[in-house]
Amino acid sequence: MSKRYDKIIKEILKDVVDTLITEVIGLKIVKSTVLETKLQVTNEREADFVFRVELEDCSVSLLHVEFQATNYSMMVYRELRYWVYLTEVHGIAPLQYVFYIGNEPLTMKDSLSSNTTTHRYNLIDMRDVDCEKFLYSDKPEEVIISILCNYQQKGVKIFIREILSRLTELVPEETLRGKYIRQVEVLSQLRDLQGEILKEAEAMALMYDMERDLRFKQGRERGVAEGLLRGERRGVEGMLEIKYGSAGLELMDMVSVIGNVDKLEEFKNLIKKSDSLDELKRFLGKGM
Repeated sequence: MSKRYDKIIKEILKDVVDTLITEVIGLKIVKSTVLETKLQVTNEREADFVFRVELEDCSVSLLHVEFQATNYSMMVYRELRYWVYLTEVHGIAPLQYVFYIGNEPLTMKDSLSSNTTTHRYNLIDMRDVDCEKFLYSDKPEEVIISILCNYQQKGVKIFIREILSRLTELVPEETLRGKYIRQVEVLSQLRDLQGEILKEAEAMALMYDMERDLRFKQGRERGVAEGLLRGERRGVEGMLEIKYGSAGLELMDMVSVIGNVDKLEEFKNLIKKSDSLDELKRFLGKGM
């Protein structure tokens, strides 16, 4: 990941680290304190998250959590450096967990052993975590991380609709809901699902009004009319499929000849209010 993208991911995930610790790792924490993450180890590095935690059995431990989006072959050595530094500074050997959130098969090693040194950290592949562990949470910050989990039993379309439906239920205010949907969109890039997220969000009319969206305005000002038309048609297709199934998709031949963005927007609004396909056919027939 680029440093900028890495910071965006870290910012999104900071609100769910506690949940990952309890629900995925299984540690029962009574109290936690966030510690400084800049580590002076040869070249200065910054750990993702470091906590001093008090556990249910009254023991005190150091917890070091990293998120990794690529298979970094030297990860075990990086973790060893962190372990040495944190143990030296805090006097406590840290428990180390790396959450792999990438899309390629996990190939990183979680241990090393030589004649003089051994080290092991805990490596968790988020694709092995059941998405339902977070999907039905009452906290939108937790719902969005289900996009990184295993959804194979549901199928991608149903899964994405469930995420967006949950966010709609939990966050009725449009601006705040839009923020969470944007965060899902960012995380979905780690699973190559951004296109599906955008399509379903538009089909469910969950995104900001396109006329107020900065990207839409910039696109229109640059005159990329054909790109806008394709986007509008994809949105129409998704809405027709969701509301009327395969029968709705039969109207796409008529929709494809509409060459006006405003006309397509008007048709999308009609889909939301319509009670039958006949209403939609009449509208399309007038435009032919």
